[in-house]
Order: sequence, then C-alpha cells, then structure tokens
Amino acid sequence: MDKIKELEAELRSILETEGALSDDQVARADEVEKELDSLMTEKRSNETRDRLETRLSKGKFEFTNLGADDNSALQRYADWALLGKEYRAAGDHSTSTSTDGQGGYLVPLDLQNELVKRMNGVAAARQVCDVRNYGFDVEIARVAERPSIVDFTGEGANYDAVGVTFDQIRSYAFKSAAESYITEELLQDARPEVISEILESHADAHALFWDGQYLASGAGGAAGPDKIFNASQTGLNVHTSATIDTIKLDDLYAAYFESLPAQYRSGNFAWVCHPTVESVLRQEEDTTGRKLLDTQAMGNASTNGVFNTSILGMPLYVSTQAPTYTAAKGDGTIPAIMLVEKSSYRIFDRLPFITQRDEYSKGSQGKVIFRSKMRSDGKWVAPWRSLGIALKQS
Repeated sequence: MDKIKELEAELRSILETEGALSDDQVARADEVEKELDSLMTEKRSNETRDRLETRLSKGKFEFTNLGADDNSALQRYADWALLGKEYRAAGDHSTSTSTDGQGGYLVPLDLQNELVKRMNGVAAARQVCDVRNYGFDVEIARVAERPSIVDFTGEGANYDAVGVTFDQIRSYAFKSAAESYITEELLQDARPEVISEILESHADAHALFWDGQYLASGAGGAAGPDKIFNASQTGLNVHTSATIDTIKLDDLYAAYFESLPAQYRSGNFAWVCHPTVESVLRQEEDTTGRKLLDTQAMGNASTNGVFNTSILGMPLYVSTQAPTYTAAKGDGTIPAIMLVEKSSYRIFDRLPFITQRDEYSKGSQGKVIFRSKMRSDGKWVAPWRSLGIALKQS
C-alpha cells in the first residue's frame, strides 16, 4: 500500500536526523507508528479474509495429521481469531444446536494443536504418565523380575548367579472415532467462538474416553490398555488403609514412607483419584477444625484459603474417570488413590488426533462432514515404581 510506504519513508527520515530528536519529531514518530500499526492490521485482515474465502469456496476431501510443529494449524487458528473481531463488530451470527440420528451439528475446523492441548488438559492420565508417539506398533523388552544381591563375592571366586527374567510389552493401536456434520452455512457464517466451543466438546469426548481406559476400564493385553487402578497388577506396590472402608491423609503418608521402596522416591510422582476420594481427603480436619489440605495447614505462607493442590509436595490430579470412593469400598483390588511415577506407565500414541473434512458425501444436502479419530494404547512398563492405596475390607 502506498500509504504504508510513505509512512515508513517518513520514519526513516526521522531516524536519519543527527543528534537528539526534538519533541516534535518524537511526537510525530509516535503518531506514524500508530498509523502504521492500524494499516498493517487492516492489511492482514484483508489478506486473511481473501485466503479463507478462497479456501471455503473449494470443495475438499482431506486428512490432516497432527504434528508437534503444525504451524499451518496455528496459522488457521490465528486467522479465525483475527476475523472474529470483524464478525463481532458486525453482530453475532445465529447457529442451530439441534441434533439428529446422523450426528447433529457438531465438529469444527481442524486446529489440531489446539485440540491436543485441550485433550492433555482434560485427561489426568496424560498428565501423570509418559506419553510417546509411535508410527507403528512396538514391542519393548523389560526386566519382569527385579534381581537382588545378598552377599559379597570373594577374591577369585565366581560371580554370584543373579537371575534376570525378561518379558515383552506389546503396544496396540486401539481406535476411538466420531463422525458429525454441520451445514455449509454454519461453517461459513458462525462466529469463531461457536466453532471453537463445538471443537472442544469433540476433543473432550475423546479425551475422557481414553482417560477412562487408561485409569479404570482398560481390558489389558490385546483387548485394551492396562488399567492403572489395579491393585492386582504384578509388581505394583500396594498399601492398605488402616481403617475399614476409610481413607485418611495418614494412610497416604504411611503408604509413601512404608510401602514405596525408598530407592524410587526420587522419581517424578503425581497423585490421581476420583473427585469423591478428593472430597473425603479435603474434608479431614485437624483438632482446631481447620481443613488439613488448605494452604495454611500445609505450611504455605499464604492464608488466602485456596486449597492446596499437592500432597507431600507431589501434585494431585483429579479425574471423573477414575474409580469412585464407593467402588474402592466394595473391592480391595481397586485402589482409592494412586501415586504414579511418570516412567512406570507409558501411553503409546499411534497418532494423537486426526480430523477429516468431507464436503462431498453430503454436498448435495448442503452439509459438511467432520470425522475425528484417535489411536492409542497404555501399558505398565515399571509398576514397581508406583503405588496404589486400597481400602481395608471388612
């Protein structure tokens, strides 16, 4: 734009002034910068609008794969955010929230990076476990039984025979999938916030499903992920509460210091439990009636009443997909709370998230189909580094 070139030339002439700038020159430079910012914003907005109109005017049937550095996805997110300012200025566009047997009005644009951030934030298991991406199924050899040395080896004597038992961990690529559609008018006219909200709901569905599989519902082996809340897991350290069907903070302290091997305490640990278990722990009081898990009671200098989010210095994550307090009461093989060391459980992501946009299948009906899928698995790698706390049974 000619005006932009003129303003840039004026700034250069001011910079070429020898010595200190006068007050008038400083004031003029500020005015030129503000005017340039305004013109550049307008220019980017116009270019973005042209690019998006070109994109939406073309039919497409494409898969978009998530990448850790997917700059194009971030650019699309920035484009929609920029256009959102103009849409809001013109007035919000109405949308339909009704659904039918084919999926209703759901799913959004393919902002994969934003999706994965959302999924990791929703799923507790993905925050406390070792998450890795693989382009194929893998088998990992591991030491299944920990060897021990019980005595010295004398000078010139044979080495002690210490047996080491190995097994293999096989990961699979189980899949969750969803298909929904929106009208082409909604795709073109809806304010970006609405599309983003629909997008988040789709991501949440996948995240919560997989969180449940990792934590409590997985069938293990070739049928599903290993479940984390499993006191019967071979090698897992298990501590039982002191009182029947009751868990207290003292049980957590005793479990950490008595049931977790001391050599593993330097690991990267986090607590995981269901909200009903958290509620029981947070309602525990000291002799003065103060909640034991508030910041002041935990020795924090703050007295603002905000609840503490760690126990013994290790973060506490809460998931609605973990076993409830009632479930733990009725089954001694279900821990009420887990202390997970990050490297002990691995999540094998084949592809974290994939979306497909299809403008052809229902094009004659004026509908755009969006499909999303995720392929993953979860397996115990070193359960002896983690700890489960089960309730004492009657």
